[in-house]
Amino acid sequence: MKTEKQLNALIYAIEKYPRIGRTKLMKFVFFVDLFKFNQTGDTLLEDEYIRLPNGPVPDIGYSYTDNSNAYLKVTQEQFDPERCIYHYTPRKKSDISLFSEDDIKLFDVVIETLKRHNATLVSDLTHNFRLWKDAQHRDIITKDRLRLDDYEYDELESFFYYLHAVKSAKELRELSESASEDTVPDEMLSLQFETMERAN
Repeated sequence: MKTEKQLNALIYAIEKYPRIGRTKLMKFVFFVDLFKFNQTGDTLLEDEYIRLPNGPVPDIGYSYTDNSNAYLKVTQEQFDPERCIYHYTPRKKSDISLFSEDDIKLFDVVIETLKRHNATLVSDLTHNFRLWKDAQHRDIITKDRLRLDDYEYDELESFFYYLHAVKSAKELRELSESASEDTVPDEMLSLQFETMERAN
């Protein structure tokens, strides 16, 4: 079940962000589980995380994004002698029935934030957490180590929800402005009432 959930989460992320690279795709899984564990005491995508130089990497997610399989078509483009860029094309549509409405909202917040930042900045955020700093290279980061202290959780929430809050505030302001444009001024209402009274 955990593999099915994670694969469908990966496919959902690719559907929403077709240009997502492997680093950001791995961070998507990690941040979803990090949020969920700190909010509910359990992870959603149920993976184990391995401590690598660019941050924690989900074991299942990593194995399914390396080469093409029944769920994803994976192609690689050489970027430089040491790095390549991964491109993903889903071979199946994501089954969002596996997730709650709140899960999907979290997915969307994480994806929208990942779109706005480069992979290096996103990786740097993971380096601020003790779960990464205190682990050795290729250590398994056990579930209990995903618990953040208050300062770390504030940093996580600020990074992902700041842009979301700004966007919501902008939409609210635009709605307010459009509503005021559609509202009839008080002077016009008074004039209309006076005209109606005279007509009677």
